[in-house]
Amino acid sequence: MTWTGIAVSTLLLVSTAFAQGGRGIIAGTVTDPDGTAVPGASIQVKHVSTGMIYKTQTSRGGSFSVSSLPAGTYELLIPTIGFTFRPHVKKDLVVQAGQTLRADARLEWSANLGTVGDDTFLTIRNRYAGLKGAAPRTRDGKPDFSGMWNGSEDPNPEPAAAMPWALAIQKERFQNDFKDAPSGFCLPGEIFPYSPLLYKFVQTPTLFLQLTEDQPSFRQLFLDGRSHPKDLDPTWKGHSIGKWEGDTLVIDTIGFNDKSWLPDALPHTEMLRVVERYRRPDLAHLLVDVTIEDPGTLTKPWNLHMTWELAPGEELIEYVCAENNQYKAPASEK
Repeated sequence: MTWTGIAVSTLLLVSTAFAQGGRGIIAGTVTDPDGTAVPGASIQVKHVSTGMIYKTQTSRGGSFSVSSLPAGTYELLIPTIGFTFRPHVKKDLVVQAGQTLRADARLEWSANLGTVGDDTFLTIRNRYAGLKGAAPRTRDGKPDFSGMWNGSEDPNPEPAAAMPWALAIQKERFQNDFKDAPSGFCLPGEIFPYSPLLYKFVQTPTLFLQLTEDQPSFRQLFLDGRSHPKDLDPTWKGHSIGKWEGDTLVIDTIGFNDKSWLPDALPHTEMLRVVERYRRPDLAHLLVDVTIEDPGTLTKPWNLHMTWELAPGEELIEYVCAENNQYKAPASEK
């Protein structure tokens, strides 16, 4: 090797070492309130100054490591995990060049309070984490969304631009622990799929069915070219029609009553319109983008973005909701 070659090689090695030395690592272990490791949890690390987000997931042992981070201040977020864990945030994490910052996280139980068997969302995600392949297509060449999907919420939802009256109702609902939630009275719990639940999709050329363990348990989306009826009778799920924009299925829904709840316990009016966009980039993932419009409740459209995972070995179970179902002691116990 010539002296010129040696000089160039040395310069490259020095530049590489400098680049590596100018960056740091955030690492840690995620556990539940009982100290048990949480595998498959999503980790997001945001550089406060630039807004750049770095992502990873915890290993089988609950550990994670986000490397090659430019020096600076970061925020660590572990989004809501199904109905099992609340979101977890760590702020003011200062990463220095060439160093590893430890950021362990102990999560808090969510609505299920750690009930055994209620960690379905995370269990299913981990069970099918290795699925790979191309997205299947129907005979007419359209992406095929049929299958069982492990639904999820938007991990980084934008705040809804709600009007003062709607924010006041939302605050009241949070304060009274959602005692008036429709699902508590055997009424539809959601107006479109956005929960950490299992959803089964059945796609035909003219009809798209969404099934879930909810009340009612189905939603039909018409793909036969029809329009919305001119005089709609408001319903819980509304009237849905769809069309294709390339490989994206666009669903437009209107005709809602004002009794259902929007995500984050917000109310809405009968002017509500929901537009859903479904894309399947590969075998195992479904991208769901939702735009919520309601000039009676929101000052601007509200956008949500979700990524679901395929769960081919799962199946829906029978769901029976008995309103005001209470235990009545037999006469012998009175």
